[in-house]
Amino acid sequence: MALIGAQYTAFEDIVGADFISADPVILYAYSWRSGLYAGTDKFTPLFEAAVLPQNTEEVQAIVRLCNKLGLQFKATSTNWGLYNDATGPGVIKIDLRRMNRIIEINEKSLYAVVEPYVIGAQLQAECMKRGLICNQNGAGANCSALPIAAHGGYGHLSQSASYGERNMLALEWVAPDGELIRFGSLGSSGAWFCGDGPGPSLRGIVRGNVTPLGGLGVYTRAATKLYHWSGPPTFPVEGISPDYAPGEIPPRFLIRFFSFPSLDELDKAQRKMGESEIACELMGFNAAMAASNIATSNEEMVRLFQEFSGMVQGPSCMVIIVGDSPADFDYKTRVLAQIALETGGKSLDKITDDPKVAGGCLWRWLRSTASIREVFRATGCFGGEVGGTDTYRLMADYITETGKCKDDLIRRGLVYDDGSSPFTQSIEHGHTGHGELLIRYRPGAATWDGLMEFMGKANNIAINGHFGVPGHVFSDMQHDIYGPHVSSYHLWLRKIKKVFDPNNASEGSHYITVKE
Repeated sequence: MALIGAQYTAFEDIVGADFISADPVILYAYSWRSGLYAGTDKFTPLFEAAVLPQNTEEVQAIVRLCNKLGLQFKATSTNWGLYNDATGPGVIKIDLRRMNRIIEINEKSLYAVVEPYVIGAQLQAECMKRGLICNQNGAGANCSALPIAAHGGYGHLSQSASYGERNMLALEWVAPDGELIRFGSLGSSGAWFCGDGPGPSLRGIVRGNVTPLGGLGVYTRAATKLYHWSGPPTFPVEGISPDYAPGEIPPRFLIRFFSFPSLDELDKAQRKMGESEIACELMGFNAAMAASNIATSNEEMVRLFQEFSGMVQGPSCMVIIVGDSPADFDYKTRVLAQIALETGGKSLDKITDDPKVAGGCLWRWLRSTASIREVFRATGCFGGEVGGTDTYRLMADYITETGKCKDDLIRRGLVYDDGSSPFTQSIEHGHTGHGELLIRYRPGAATWDGLMEFMGKANNIAINGHFGVPGHVFSDMQHDIYGPHVSSYHLWLRKIKKVFDPNNASEGSHYITVKE
């Protein structure tokens, strides 16, 4: 359906003529699918219009108008991922890019208040000037810094700076019916320091295993925790992207890339690093990911991957240490050396001995600027299985098991044999875990069918092995698969959707719908 004149005018009266469009040229830009989703249409169904509010009041007005007109809405911030699509007619896109302000950085209570289009790089830069740092979404510094905007909220700095669910404090939420709800301390005192009170909390409603992905209203402002930063207020970066690096590695910084004889030894090393709390950043990057981060072209990436593959002895991880003082730095580096000795860790000197290469990796991994390189390459797209559980070891075991399904795809010639081991990540020094099985492929119908088959096998492994609900579980189909095995949570999730969204105004295809 197309918006009739009076409907279009009603939205235009809210945001102004310059901030609404129903031009197909504009709408197709919102609906384009990348080659990552091989086997699907190049475009999703078009939105009826795109509107760009500038504040919470305009968001409320848009949401209420959608309810009145029988339309749906889908709000997004930085539009990274497939969760921003419309799945049918009658949907209005709420593009939050004009809401891009850092409201407050509270240096005493260690939190920042941001709007949805404040990106990670923007907030991180301002925090560093103040001796603070925030978690950076692993999908990249171009993603929203709003702690509830991200899918899982896991990031490169999550070892020492936690992740979205744990970092979210007070929240301002426009519910699907247009009501404005302020969580925690914000609702009772106007302050942002706490997400759970005084009084009852609704954080479990709006943020479960993953965020509702546009399916339960609009989040307009939120506070996120901040952490101590021992590094310089600005990094001495030189050069032009993609060939840039710090002119020198700042004092009391160390970056190492270790490979291990087996996954068990890698797991043991990561657990020991967590127990000793020495790492600012700890990521289970493999040789393929390291090559993607360092290379400035596809040709260089292929060459480096082949070179690194011959140097590593097995599964790998990257660790960054930052010392609060010379004595603290000395202690942490000695502990790291002892852990590597006990677990057979071998440092890849090709990365760590060249100051330019090491410095470039240091900045890219602290800034999370190279994620896009890992995902989209002319050598193939990235796909795979995403795990995220409340214990690191459980997640690591799950990713290892699903890796056997990837071997089958390789044997059938559907994906590349990139020789990469599963990517595992320790979060909060091992209290939580995140992992991904990396798959590179060229888009095509046969490959897509193989990947869908792979996902089915991965689901069975998670359910039958009691590995928990992985991070990729969203949509009716996925919730209906897992729900009966996990206390029938899918039934409760639908009740939540029905209560808070009686008119089904918030487009919930990537969350859950109120089907009977």
